Amino acid sequence: MIVLMLIVLFGTLLLGMPIAFSLTGTAIVLLVAEGVGMIPLTAIPQNIVAGVDSFTMLAVPLFILAGKIMNAGQITDRIFNLAELFVGRIRGGLAHVNVLASLIFAGMSGSAVADASGLGEIEIKAMNSRGYDPEFSAAITAASSVIGPIFPPSIPMIIYGGLAGVSIGRLFVGGAVPGVLMAIVLMLACYIVAVRRNYPREGKPSREEAVRRLKEGILPALSPAIVLGAIVTGITTPTEAALIAVIYSALLAGISKTLRLRDIPGILVDVGVESGVLLFIVGGVSLFSWTITYHFIPQDLITMLMNFSPEYVILITIVILFIIGLFMNPTPGLIMSMPFLLPLAEKAGLDLVQFGVLSVLVLSVGLLTPPVGLCLYIVARVGNVPVEKVLRELVLFIIVLMVICFICAYVPQTVVFLPNLLFGK
Repeated sequence: MIVLMLIVLFGTLLLGMPIAFSLTGTAIVLLVAEGVGMIPLTAIPQNIVAGVDSFTMLAVPLFILAGKIMNAGQITDRIFNLAELFVGRIRGGLAHVNVLASLIFAGMSGSAVADASGLGEIEIKAMNSRGYDPEFSAAITAASSVIGPIFPPSIPMIIYGGLAGVSIGRLFVGGAVPGVLMAIVLMLACYIVAVRRNYPREGKPSREEAVRRLKEGILPALSPAIVLGAIVTGITTPTEAALIAVIYSALLAGISKTLRLRDIPGILVDVGVESGVLLFIVGGVSLFSWTITYHFIPQDLITMLMNFSPEYVILITIVILFIIGLFMNPTPGLIMSMPFLLPLAEKAGLDLVQFGVLSVLVLSVGLLTPPVGLCLYIVARVGNVPVEKVLRELVLFIIVLMVICFICAYVPQTVVFLPNLLFGK
């Protein structure tokens, strides 16, 4: 059954079939191979619906909508100006602004693609106009966007929490320290490059300008604290916090009068399409997970690897997820891999919050690598720079991000300290 599953699954993926159809088709083939009549066909729609019939999953379209409103309402400009006020005077100032702005925006959208496509255009244009190499501007924009799926809130972590039955609040809080560490190491790398290439510092703004930027940017910057604070204090569930994020984003756009009424239908259509595709994949993986468990495939995998220590299991996981990340974006990669890797992590006694944050982080690095690195291609298009030139500049940033992956893997307190402190062990 394992051989049949691998042939059908990877064969359909290589043929270019969407992952939702590939997972569902593989599950159906395995069920038919068991013998017609052995399993009632009603199990197929029941398991697909069961995968998305969850209050937690409702947070996914809401966080997508919040990010769309932020971009359409031009709130990203105010975030960029606020970040420049704080770190612009460091050598290579706008590179540091790029990273800090992405950290703030990550606390609103939970998406790397939203960061790269929305905030990225502002960042690249500003950096190029101040004398930065276009390929470097594009590279740091792509690298900093990867903070989006890690720093809370995070759309992939909502998906993982639903699949693993893990508290979304713990996952969100668990991603806070790694997200900040990512920002720090990226800024250190930027500083090294800036000193070598003599990139400029930004001038000190006038007092009036500083006050204006602070007034305009402080409310958007508070969004992560409001969302995470509501979850941590127990005032709301993650899904209700997602609704708060939507309302807060709409209020900010309304106050600044930057969101036009005619933009709203298009935003809602985009959210519907993205959410529909994502949740269809979740439904497909629900059926796929049930089917492979029925055939004892995860159990066989655990038997093969049960003699490995937890340290080796983590290393194997990092290698597998990095390879998957080369060919899939984080959310589909996460959804496809977890039916196999979650039972293995549980058997090895790994903390599932740490395992979830690590999995999302490793897969997110794949957004920077060919052949399907979405953020790589977005910034190359926005910056009008050849992909190969951006990739050469990205090598340093990919290395430092992988260092953070290994820190999260082998220093568990990096991830679990805050969740245990706030929620208890």
